[in-house]
Amino acid sequence: MYYTIFPLTVLSKFCSVYTIRNFFTIACRFHICTLANNIDIFLTGFSISCLRQEKMTGKFTQNVYSLGYFSGKTLHHFIKYAGSFATSILSPELTLSGPPSNITSKSNLISRLLLKNKPQSIQPPPTAIESIFDSLSTTFHNTDVETIKKTLAKFFTILCSLPSAYKTWWLNLLKSDPLHVLVETTLIVMCIVLVVWQRRADWKLRYERKKMGGGKLAEKEIEELLKEWKECGRKPLGDPSSTTIGGASNDPETDVGSGIIVDKIEGGRLFIHPESKPYSDRVPNDDAIDESKEFPSSVLNFATLDYLGNSSSPLIRQTALDALKKYGCGSCGPRGFYGTIDAHLEIEDIMSSFLQTEGAILYSDGASAVTSTVAAFAKRGDLLIVDEGVNEALLVGVSLSRANVRYFRHNDVKDLRRILEKVRANDKALKRKPTDQRRFLVVEGLYRNWGTLAPLNEIVALKEEFHYRLILDDSQAMGTLGENGRGTLEHFGLSPMVHAEIVTFSLENAFGSVGGMTVGSEEVVDHQRLSGAGYCFSASSPPFLSKVCVASVRRIQGKLNHLTNQASEEIEEELSGQLLLKRLTQNTTKIYSKLTDSTHPHALKLRNLLVITSHPLSPLIYLRLSDEESAGRTRGEQTFIMDKIARHCLLKGGVAVVSTGGHVKKYLQLFPEPCLRIVANVNQEEEEIEALVKALGDAVNSVFQ
Repeated sequence: MYYTIFPLTVLSKFCSVYTIRNFFTIACRFHICTLANNIDIFLTGFSISCLRQEKMTGKFTQNVYSLGYFSGKTLHHFIKYAGSFATSILSPELTLSGPPSNITSKSNLISRLLLKNKPQSIQPPPTAIESIFDSLSTTFHNTDVETIKKTLAKFFTILCSLPSAYKTWWLNLLKSDPLHVLVETTLIVMCIVLVVWQRRADWKLRYERKKMGGGKLAEKEIEELLKEWKECGRKPLGDPSSTTIGGASNDPETDVGSGIIVDKIEGGRLFIHPESKPYSDRVPNDDAIDESKEFPSSVLNFATLDYLGNSSSPLIRQTALDALKKYGCGSCGPRGFYGTIDAHLEIEDIMSSFLQTEGAILYSDGASAVTSTVAAFAKRGDLLIVDEGVNEALLVGVSLSRANVRYFRHNDVKDLRRILEKVRANDKALKRKPTDQRRFLVVEGLYRNWGTLAPLNEIVALKEEFHYRLILDDSQAMGTLGENGRGTLEHFGLSPMVHAEIVTFSLENAFGSVGGMTVGSEEVVDHQRLSGAGYCFSASSPPFLSKVCVASVRRIQGKLNHLTNQASEEIEEELSGQLLLKRLTQNTTKIYSKLTDSTHPHALKLRNLLVITSHPLSPLIYLRLSDEESAGRTRGEQTFIMDKIARHCLLKGGVAVVSTGGHVKKYLQLFPEPCLRIVANVNQEEEEIEALVKALGDAVNSVFQ
């Protein structure tokens, strides 16, 4: 009966009532006598009941499942309570032990089997099923004991013949449908291989440990432990809540951020909400700043990453309003279901055309775009060679990929070559082909946490020499570097798809929108539509944000006339095209030149105290303490100094800059030194840059006195 009842629950998913009844008609040919006849009667009543209920409720599959469930329970009770009664049937030469009353009457047997002796934990069946079992019980009440004996004897005989019957069925199936047998056998073999023979430990790590004597640490593990000890030092033996100079916490993560609430951005100014609390717990109150001084309602913006000023552009804002009126706010679903709108397809086409690639894919979040892209292409067993200075989003993607990871020193091409040659030597030792493993180089074009520019021309040369693929995060350089604003690849005279197979970037910086994109060949884009977690399992981007990004790209291209819904006067007043990109480059150069001008009276105050560590072309400008000032100071003390300078610039100089000492370090491989971050944008004027240098000079002079 098990081989008859169990397939019923499977067939119920695909077949009709009549197909299932034909299945039981075949079972009747095994001549299970009264039991088979009762099952036929049982199924007839069930079919009528299910057809009626299907028309009323549409729960036919549930009823078929209930039939299989309670049929299995019935067979369980048959085996459980038959006992010596079944043994006497199979061995006629043995006499029954005990009086006939021990065998139990047929009415008592059937009631125990079907209704009265069910475990308390079993849920009562639906009303339709109860009525069916009642009819089955009545049928058994009308059957004498001898008939039940014969039925059970034939049932156990058939049960014992199942192995030979299965063998016959298999051979017949092999003759009649060999393709079915081939597919099924292949699946079984694959399951056995995956479950039994899959190696759980990384094969390279096991090989290295075996070379070093079994239980010893591998060379890679030793390097990681030494690096962690050198950078982080030993754990403190005292109270971790102890503080350093001025009551500042040793841990720069105790209170990350300045507490400023930005109300709005207009041009080159930040308008601050009155309820902002700029006093961080990392920076205790001191006499250098008069707290009774009225908090400024607006300050100069040298803090946000809106390089091209798109978030405050009247033209971009009007585009967002028009899109909100047309589409509403949300998109109501993931891209793969019902969340794709024509605005999403439009920005993908425009971005791929702008960057000269075959395709582009839009994500609803900038960080998830970078993270999902890495995890979509790199899997367990692959190899990632990663710059240790990459940002948190890239490192999360590297972690989620579960690939083998090697880090090279930040922007050190010689160290990168050393690692690549070491991998090649391991290939020769293991007699492994480079094509046996997918391998990627992972770098940023313009590093968010450092302001440094990756030497892409040298990295690409190594990539081609050692046959790797390149994953490039160009979030900070896209729209800011290159003759046409196409990022670091254009800056170095390189091309996407040719020199960088996968390019991913955020739309939340130069484009003034929300989300992220990845561009490349059609294979790169289409693969992510099913493998990109941030694309498949996140709601799609609101349509008005896609329209904002479209307008931003048109502004960079100098094609504002394509925005037909805007007035010609607004288009003429808007800075766009080459003039927009040159304006950003000029402001970046002015900030660098003034900060390093030895003749400038306020810049002289920074001399020998703060030094610039970022690239001269980077709109992200980082200043850290000089070697003389940082020597002997802990990270907490350096963070304390940078926070005081930023706070002085805000309250007394009216300039907003960022102190980066409170970086969240959980996902970083290399922790940057505490710095002041200054961001150049197109809305800054000459006098505003002069005010920045003056505010920095006064703040440094006040803090270091």
